[in-house]
Amino acid sequence: MANFKNAFSVKQPDIHVVIGPPSTGKTALIRQVVQSSKCLFKPIFINLRNGQFDTPQRVYDSIYSQFNPFFNKYKSLLKNNFVKKLYLEYTDFNLLNRFNNRYREKTSDDVRILLEKISDYLPNWSFWHNYQIPSPILIIDEANLLNQLEHKDKSLLKLILNWFVLNSKERERFHIVLTSSDSFFFTWLTECLNTLHVKPYIIGDLTNQEAEEYFEKHALPQYGCKELSGKFNQICKITANRFSVYESEYNKLNHGLYPDSYNFRFLDKLNPPLWNDVDLIKVMNAIVKAENQGYIFENDLIKEIGAEKVYSLIDYNFLHRRLTTRFTYDIIDPPNKIILTAMNQPSVCAMKQVLSEIVEKK
Repeated sequence: MANFKNAFSVKQPDIHVVIGPPSTGKTALIRQVVQSSKCLFKPIFINLRNGQFDTPQRVYDSIYSQFNPFFNKYKSLLKNNFVKKLYLEYTDFNLLNRFNNRYREKTSDDVRILLEKISDYLPNWSFWHNYQIPSPILIIDEANLLNQLEHKDKSLLKLILNWFVLNSKERERFHIVLTSSDSFFFTWLTECLNTLHVKPYIIGDLTNQEAEEYFEKHALPQYGCKELSGKFNQICKITANRFSVYESEYNKLNHGLYPDSYNFRFLDKLNPPLWNDVDLIKVMNAIVKAENQGYIFENDLIKEIGAEKVYSLIDYNFLHRRLTTRFTYDIIDPPNKIILTAMNQPSVCAMKQVLSEIVEKK
């Protein structure tokens, strides 16, 4: 939290990409950082999980619904101290009065006008500090779903990404935080922007030591279970196989042994599975053998089963790919190479179980 708070407080706004496997608490952490620092940040949240950026109309509605309340809250301050300096007519200041015609489907041009108005009416980052007002920070959850526009409206996608760079790096309007559980999102984003405008951060599982500390200092006092103090390892062994996350990972791995089956036909993926059962078994063996280390090297696995199969397993969330060591606190002395990890600790436990069942059948 302290690291993110410092990163969001620097004078020059940036684009921050927070990456990690599903359910590692990326969004929860960012929310906690900005909400525990209400005097510093005014979060503007856009959640893409429900497909808010798949058409110009939905892009428009999502952005408008989040920014308009912000402008309304500070309209007097902006009108008196900022808008006049720009010689803008205040009649235009209500973000989308002229463009909020509900009887007409919004187009990419409407989105462009909206984004331009937001940029024009927002002051520099330092303006808010001068008036001791929390600075806006745009947070987009599951930002990898921006790539929906790549197949439907590339010009709109380019417009939005350029707007990100314009308002963070160039005009210094606000910080932008993009969270994603897609291992390839960071690579895709930097390729779209054609430059390294973004800072990546990795959010992983707690280390065993941190998990035990949380168990002892927070969980036990909260639930009044002092009699379990000092029994963290035993509790982990007893409960690991009963968590819903474990069950989900266990079922997914079993289905993954039959990639051509019905279970994979209707997943929202552009490409079909490219691995076979032998490939997945090799992957599980490699992850389990490296459990104490916490990772395997991508190049080693590519040599074992081939790049296409490795990337297909990553795409289907059997592995998580880490491009950077920034904020990788769950791995001791992480190497400066691309590494692969299990999606989470329950997944490692599930791999052990699946492998043991395979041995028993033989």
